[in-house]
Amino acid sequence: MFEKVLAAVMGFIGVSAFAKNADGKSEMTSDQEKRLTDKWGSKFVEEFKNDLLEYEKNGNAAEDAVTAEKLAEMEAEKEKYAKELKETKEKIVSLESEKKEFQATIAKLEKQEIPDTGIHVSGRQGTKNKFKPDMGLLHNKVLDNYFNGDQTMQYTGDGTINTEELKKEFGKYVSSEKIEILNTLMAPVSSTKYMTTVITDKTEWRASQAHIESVLQQFTPYWTPSGKAKFTPLKIANFKLKINVPIKPSDIMEDIIGYFYDESLKPEDMPIVKYIIEVLVRPVLEEDRENALASGEFKEVTVTTDGEAGSDPMESMDGYLTILKKLKKNNTEIGAWLLDGVTLTQDNIFEKMDTVVDSISKKYKRKKLTIHADPDLITMYGRAYRAKYPNTKNEDGENMRVDFSKLTFAPLDGMTGTKAFFITPKENFKHLRSKNLAAQKIWMQGENYDVKVFGEWWEATGFAIAEAIFAYLPPEESGSKATSSSSEQGGL
Repeated sequence: MFEKVLAAVMGFIGVSAFAKNADGKSEMTSDQEKRLTDKWGSKFVEEFKNDLLEYEKNGNAAEDAVTAEKLAEMEAEKEKYAKELKETKEKIVSLESEKKEFQATIAKLEKQEIPDTGIHVSGRQGTKNKFKPDMGLLHNKVLDNYFNGDQTMQYTGDGTINTEELKKEFGKYVSSEKIEILNTLMAPVSSTKYMTTVITDKTEWRASQAHIESVLQQFTPYWTPSGKAKFTPLKIANFKLKINVPIKPSDIMEDIIGYFYDESLKPEDMPIVKYIIEVLVRPVLEEDRENALASGEFKEVTVTTDGEAGSDPMESMDGYLTILKKLKKNNTEIGAWLLDGVTLTQDNIFEKMDTVVDSISKKYKRKKLTIHADPDLITMYGRAYRAKYPNTKNEDGENMRVDFSKLTFAPLDGMTGTKAFFITPKENFKHLRSKNLAAQKIWMQGENYDVKVFGEWWEATGFAIAEAIFAYLPPEESGSKATSSSSEQGGL
């Protein structure tokens, strides 16, 4: 190896042999040392001089190391390394270019909103179930025996299920089915299908720009940007939510067995952990989310001890009706506060909805918009319509259209009993969801004969632009007595 270094040094300083000292050993002139120091540093020069001294101690001559074969070999290696270096640099440039493209794509996708439209395709279609229950576990054995008509294996109270076994199986099930489980628990409710989903993990979200309203204008040789309409972006707070569900597995054995028989399922198709999530947790969570997204009002809760009662579902987040109530209380200017001070009845609702149509700004009258409303209010309108036009059949059910407009009623279950409604484009009605669904948590703990199911995620709702909201709140909901009546009318 030193011979190659020696040849390189001699080639660099342009000599075929070094000067000799009194002992006949090679040594460099001060000028040669300076040139090497400038090129590779003083440390290299000192090490080279020491290595040269050791090399010639063994009877070798420095000039003998620089042969034609050695120079040819070094030249070939030089060309090889130069080629590899060039290829590596080109690869780095290519990777940097790809990196920039990916970063640009990611930045673009982060800004895009994801509408809740399209056809839902189940992840299980055409795929094999990744989770296989351990039929050696006692609870699975009991269920399998019952399903196959063999009831010789009895279960008695607390001794039926080993909660540590159930916890272990839950962990395996979640790890293989996590995304599907979270999609099941976070499935759209009646209100979210009318919203535009924003994927974000920010604790607050605010619209960054208004929709372009116009682009055409008369020519002038100056920069005169369009779109100077008033634009008030609203802040939407994102909320971290959770589920803490205590379950005593032995108490639900009969229910599980009955469910298996009714649904013609086997334990390997519907393990206990799947039953707990899809049958016990999901329906209740769906109802809680529907109501909280509508009329929830966030209240900070400080819990200092395990086992304390958790907060009410309606205190977990601010719902869209609560947001409207706060905007009204703060005298926030929106598109229009409709029928202010009017109480809707079956006798006046037909006439008042004509007033609503006239109150929508010109920009939005041309758009197909949804009247997000209390289902009871829609029933009231339908009955008023039938009374006025008894021979006209309504084939649209609750999703009826207001005559001479592009407004269509849509019942939102969470608004039931509020007698409220609001109108806004879908792109203005927001639903915040966690960006990285896989990072959300769901797990189980076993404790004695009980199990605890845990889950965490981020979710919220709200509006992007104030000027695109047209809302009606009944007088008792928008006035100072709103608090006393809210618990009877959906929590508003």
